[in-house]
Amino acid sequence: MSERRRAAGRPEADRNSARTVIAASVLAGVSAVIVSFITGLGSTVQGLVTDVLTDEKKPAASAPPHTEPAVPLKVVALPEEGGSFLVSEQHVTRPEDRSVLINGARTQEEWERLLRKIKATSINMTSYKVAVTNVSSSPVRVVDIVPVITRRSGAIDTTMIEPLGGVASDSIPVQLNLDNRYPKFTQNGKPYFTRQSQVLKAGEGFVMAVEAKLLGREYVEYHLKVDYLDRKGSQRSLVVNEPGTGVGVFRVSGMVDDKEYADYWGADKSGQGRRLFSREERE
Repeated sequence: MSERRRAAGRPEADRNSARTVIAASVLAGVSAVIVSFITGLGSTVQGLVTDVLTDEKKPAASAPPHTEPAVPLKVVALPEEGGSFLVSEQHVTRPEDRSVLINGARTQEEWERLLRKIKATSINMTSYKVAVTNVSSSPVRVVDIVPVITRRSGAIDTTMIEPLGGVASDSIPVQLNLDNRYPKFTQNGKPYFTRQSQVLKAGEGFVMAVEAKLLGREYVEYHLKVDYLDRKGSQRSLVVNEPGTGVGVFRVSGMVDDKEYADYWGADKSGQGRRLFSREERE
């Protein structure tokens, strides 16, 4: 009897069992081929093949996540406009620099370049504004702005430069007494940030108009440290260094007698330029 006839004579259950074994063997072989194919081509193809076999659909591509700035606050310090008595620890010796003093600066940029070069400093007081802005998308609480003294020495007595002309809002007027060893920003004689803090929503900010005074015979340099709470409530600090303006705003010198300055540049008779005054003329 042929094999076909013997198979036809088997019970139906045996025939079904045989078909099941054959199908499983085929599927196992196909799976082995797929696994081998995936292993050879890497994880990217593996994900593609898996999706095809399981008929899973990937989610639609989404926009890249918003990234927060590393520092949520932007702090800018700007000097107030207006003339003031200036001093420097350097002598003005180069002809082109002396010409700016004698004949007057042709442009504001030329004047500020000279002041940066000799590191000019105001006497007794500096006036500037501190603008604080929240550049993140979450609220930030500014709890304090602290002046950190980095140098305190004798008043500058090398070069004095008189102003040509007079001495010269939506801002918070505050004072800073640099005669104190540990100065704080005050308002009406009371520490400003111990009484309140500034909560800034996304994009909000505030401006402080500062008058920093030093009446003693000293010279002071400092920077600002802004203490704030981030969106998680963690306390952070941001250091604000001296801005690159013509006249420094985070430094100020006390005054000495006119005759004590090595060089004294005062206004000439025309009032349009300056000349060096001798010590005898300053008596």
